[in-house]
Amino acid sequence: MILNESIDIYCERVSSDIFAEPINFITNFAFIIVYILLYRRYKKRVFNSKVEQYYSLILILLILFIGFGSLLFHLLGTVLSAITDVVPIMIFIILYLYLSVKFFLNCSQRAAIFSIGIFLIFNTLLTALGVEEIASYLLALFSMLLISILTYKKKEYDISLGLLIASFIFTISLSLRQMDLLYCAHLEIGTHWLWHILNSILLYMLVILFMDRKLK
Repeated sequence: MILNESIDIYCERVSSDIFAEPINFITNFAFIIVYILLYRRYKKRVFNSKVEQYYSLILILLILFIGFGSLLFHLLGTVLSAITDVVPIMIFIILYLYLSVKFFLNCSQRAAIFSIGIFLIFNTLLTALGVEEIASYLLALFSMLLISILTYKKKEYDISLGLLIASFIFTISLSLRQMDLLYCAHLEIGTHWLWHILNSILLYMLVILFMDRKLK
């Protein structure tokens, strides 16, 4: 693998030049805005425990890293910048799954860690089946829907509704992400930039849901 090798997987990029994806690049500032809003809310929030405060801060910082990672990727379009894009996203997905099982479902730490193991196993299986590019996203969507159902059964209606709304938004954003290359002939800038905007909203909602246990 050559780390500085150019990657061209989005409609807007038509060359290996720096800043060849201006719309995809600029829309990543939505993540930075979300980080600022969440951090301000975090500073005013009185948490039930130091543990929840600690995890909330990590989630908020991960959104900042996601924004910077994606900025780099759409600026440079290289293998190395793609790594900085993907890694924070994967960490957020895995951590949020852990926190959802532990805090939303009130399960043990062992069960939360076990859920991560199951996630990684299925992620590997889906990758082997040829859906590697979106395997983790599909599993994240499935996990949100499943936990939404389980929290509903536990009468945690605010959490259930929040995850259901988040799942709906993520379904739309993931669809737009996959449509990007399909509509190049009709829309030169593609649809990937909408993935950034919708996902910044999604991440905002998920962090609020963890901190407050409801969307408000």
